[in-house]
Amino acid sequence: MTNSQKCLLPQGGRAIVLSIKPKYAELILAGTKTVELRRMWAAEQVGMIVIYASSPVCRLVGRVNVQDVVRAAPSTLWKHSVQRGGGLTRRELFDYFSGKDAGYAVLLDDVVKFEKMIEPQAVIENFSAPQSFRYLSAAEIRKLEQKVRIRKAKQ
Repeated sequence: MTNSQKCLLPQGGRAIVLSIKPKYAELILAGTKTVELRRMWAAEQVGMIVIYASSPVCRLVGRVNVQDVVRAAPSTLWKHSVQRGGGLTRRELFDYFSGKDAGYAVLLDDVVKFEKMIEPQAVIENFSAPQSFRYLSAAEIRKLEQKVRIRKAKQ
């Protein structure tokens, strides 16, 4: 069973589209950034992240599984960032979490880079880039899986 299919099951965790700046999306897809740091996180369990590389790319570029989510103080998040390649300097991390007692380290694994970037409108009707993230419906997950499978079959 694929992770996309697991995200269709209630216990599999939801799938989300996460807006990520292109330079960080590239690091995740290259496997050198295995933690995503966030000031806020989803209320529901997340099993899979579909990466939306924000402007100027504005495309779905890959997907990654969520291994775990850690809520902690910025000093602890810095330790996760150092250990797992957060892609930020210490100063950038503490500036990002300025005014927050705690934040989130989303631990990533099983990265899949899409062979071709996908127009989000091809998967999500009336798509607008999420400020942070957006839950995907079961129908949207199936559309995405079909787009990725079709592209692989054509290669």
